[in-house]
Amino acid sequence: MARIYFINGFLDSGKTTFIKELLDQDYFQIQGRTLLIECEEGDEEYPADFLEAHNVDKVSIENEEEFTPEHLAEIEKKYKPKRVIIEFNGMWNRKNLEFPWYWEELVEISVFDASTFEMYSRNMKSLVAEQVRNALMTILNRCDTVLDKIGSYRRSLKAVNSQLNVVFYDKEGEMSARLEEDLPYDINEDVLTITDDTYATFYIDLMENLDRYVGKQANLQGMVIKKSENSATSLILGRFAMTCCAEDLSMFGFVCDYAKAETLELDDWVEYSGIIDKDYMEKYDLWYPVIYVKELEHINPPKNNWVDVV
Repeated sequence: MARIYFINGFLDSGKTTFIKELLDQDYFQIQGRTLLIECEEGDEEYPADFLEAHNVDKVSIENEEEFTPEHLAEIEKKYKPKRVIIEFNGMWNRKNLEFPWYWEELVEISVFDASTFEMYSRNMKSLVAEQVRNALMTILNRCDTVLDKIGSYRRSLKAVNSQLNVVFYDKEGEMSARLEEDLPYDINEDVLTITDDTYATFYIDLMENLDRYVGKQANLQGMVIKKSENSATSLILGRFAMTCCAEDLSMFGFVCDYAKAETLELDDWVEYSGIIDKDYMEKYDLWYPVIYVKELEHINPPKNNWVDVV
């Protein structure tokens, strides 16, 4: 069975360059032919001698209606490749895409031009979200002119896919040094007041960098999402986050410990203050945050009961 590499991204995002560089890598060499399925043509092309040198057969699918499991299976049967690389058209619908049933080893990678990422995120948010939702890795090219924004770009991508590996490139190559997060609050303060505008950032960074928040006090708002059946004081308070569109919301919730949890009902809106700590879940070998609530009061629901990620 051939291994499938699904490379998604908008026109001129750098997909072709990435695939060519990948084919040049020693670790990517195989015994046998590679089938390259190209769904759009940008400025960068695949010269015939390059394809021949790398044992690549290239075919094109120009219409979205032709990208079907049956057609893909026919192409694969004709060329009998050891590996399939798909350069997908980022303007096509990824959400309902279907592949041949036996394509189990599918590696999905999305590629973006960082200099136009904000424009696409705001104007084509659903397409951006679908490009990263199932991806193993996302690459942002041409970061040189947006160095002050890549921290927020990373968070918006991780909000859609928390397991996503995000890699940044500038003109010198991969930016391997740890990126300083441009947090919209002072992480050095002992008390953090979290607003609608900073809630998603706070949630994502807390989940990724738990230790630097332990011991701090957080002041924030949320609704009662769930009450524990096993503990009289444990519950989840959170907010819905719009990662794509109003019909596609994710829950950004915190496990909380509150002595008077029995006084709360599901969907109650509250403003609360508590100390951040952590606990260990042995089943998943995972440390997760717990907020020990010290003060809490009921409030009216906000105008928007969801927060935006971007």
